[in-house]
Amino acid sequence: MNWSYSVKKEFDYNLIKVLDAVISAGNVTKASKRLAVTPAAVSIALTRLQGFYNEALFVRGRSGLIPTMKALEIHERFCQAIDLIKLTLTPQKQSAERNKITILGGDITENYYLSQLYDDKLFERFTFRHFSNRNRDGEEMKRLLIMEECDIAISPTLVNDNDFECKPIDNFKHFCVICGKDNLLSELSQLSLHNFFSAHHAVFKANDYTAVTIKDNNLYNNNADYKERRIVGYKSDSLTGLISIVERTQLVALMPLKVATFFKNQRKYNINILQPPREMLIKPINVYAYWHKRNTKYPHIEEIVTMLHTLSAFRH
Repeated sequence: MNWSYSVKKEFDYNLIKVLDAVISAGNVTKASKRLAVTPAAVSIALTRLQGFYNEALFVRGRSGLIPTMKALEIHERFCQAIDLIKLTLTPQKQSAERNKITILGGDITENYYLSQLYDDKLFERFTFRHFSNRNRDGEEMKRLLIMEECDIAISPTLVNDNDFECKPIDNFKHFCVICGKDNLLSELSQLSLHNFFSAHHAVFKANDYTAVTIKDNNLYNNNADYKERRIVGYKSDSLTGLISIVERTQLVALMPLKVATFFKNQRKYNINILQPPREMLIKPINVYAYWHKRNTKYPHIEEIVTMLHTLSAFRH
């Protein structure tokens, strides 16, 4: 018996995941991150896969490996096989799993966007889980979505990737300054540039929220005579923590008007909302939801994303 022939023809079905990751990610390095293995391990797996086919699966290009028509044909059939395997799940287990939705995001995702769904009937139909994106880059977030460890990611970054669906859910175009009721500035309706830059600021910084990353020299238009930098007295990656400290101290914070209004009216924080200096011209911020197109919960995801967009549209 030819043992080498037998071993060679014993197909390792893990190679399907490797091929899918390389074609989806675009190169070996990105694929290795999605699979949580080394690039060398991916290269070895591709060599093993190539051993099963006479035609070349990849050719080398300037940007890395380029899949041939044969590889794309095999990949399409592999994807069909994966979908068929998923359909073999028992209806009860399949239904239960599809009702669990994991949303990938940061503090504002959990305390602002998910909070908007609490009074909606979606919570009667789905079990929601929040998965923190702290210290995760874009490729790692994509990997989590591809592996269906997470279902939806919320981010200010527009994702241009054929394997992902990306839709806008929110737009921050109006900004305000918040302060506590006992703050000396609370009696004002609008701050002057002097008020704004004399105050000590609380700054929120997180992966899914870029409003506070606006540079100081981009806070006002070129005609402003008074140009200074904010005095930062507090930094936090917790939105509720930041608003709480503003509520109790003389600190102020710049944030989207919709977010401030939500925490003042819905969460009942004891804060005042002030208009920023009229000389300021802050660039609008878009927020997107994106997910993997082959996620088995695709119809449910679309429904949830549509609801998030609808709820955000009502908060001007």
